[in-house]
Amino acid sequence: MTFTDDLVTIFVAAGIPDTDIFVGAKAALPEGPGPFITIKETPGSPPEGTHNSTDIPAYVRPSAQIMARGEEYTAARLLAQQAYDALFPIRNQFINGTWWRQVTMKQEPFDLAEDEKGRPRIVFNIDVVKRPRSTS
Repeated sequence: MTFTDDLVTIFVAAGIPDTDIFVGAKAALPEGPGPFITIKETPGSPPEGTHNSTDIPAYVRPSAQIMARGEEYTAARLLAQQAYDALFPIRNQFINGTWWRQVTMKQEPFDLAEDEKGRPRIVFNIDVVKRPRSTS
């Protein structure tokens, strides 16, 4: 499982249908009213080491942009808030077998203006601190 797979798991557990979640900058959203969620990885922060983790990072710190869009502003806004509310309480728990120490919201959901099809886009960004995936 990847970082974005973990985010999808969190959103699905919060009641967002996996058919409405798309991953990556080149994700092709379907036609229709939506709303849809897009997850795009963004530059994270340097990893953290600890005194007993010298071969690999103790924690990695990926980041992502979460975008909701749909034909109706209100529906997109509500979906963005649902995603935000699903991520905010994540602290010290396993997600798909990986320890997530913290999710930090970089800002409240905001209106990023319309996409190329005239759909409103509501966006927020997150920083995550989690254990790296096991390579064994």
